[in-house]
Amino acid sequence: MDSTGIIQVFLVIITATVIAGFAGVLYFLSKIFEALAGQRPTKAPRVAGTKGEPAIIAQPVHVEPARSLDQIDPRNMGSLEETLGAISKKYSLASFTLATTDGLLIGSTKPGSEEEAARYSHLYTQGRLHDEAGAELLGVPYRGETVVGIAHPSEHLSAEQMSALEQDIRDTLQHWV
Repeated sequence: MDSTGIIQVFLVIITATVIAGFAGVLYFLSKIFEALAGQRPTKAPRVAGTKGEPAIIAQPVHVEPARSLDQIDPRNMGSLEETLGAISKKYSLASFTLATTDGLLIGSTKPGSEEEAARYSHLYTQGRLHDEAGAELLGVPYRGETVVGIAHPSEHLSAEQMSALEQDIRDTLQHWV
């Protein structure tokens, strides 16, 4: 095969790739359009318009905040509190605290968290994983003990996020404690 034939083969491959990519983009755009269309309310409330005609009020659509699931490496952090701060940022937490099951504070992103550690550790030992203030509790086994993670998320964390948070806690404990 001469150089012209090789160039033609490459051009055919590139053309096929571009067509497949364009088709993929169109497919995903159609799926996004379908998902957005499914979020529209079936009947919007109406109010009187300027000329006696009813006007439609725009309804806000709830959008999940983007959460970065980047890896956190405690070895690159300067302290336990800095690592907990990175975890808080990663999961959009207002605050994050680690405590023992008997209520002793290990570390926190919020100063003066000793009382919080004691209160939420007690709730955890009673089997409560949520409270009315929106805190989410999770227990992480570590060296034969359980460490209680006390997260104050801006909204409920999914099971996938809780699992990733648990792994980040394990990594943090292995490095700092």
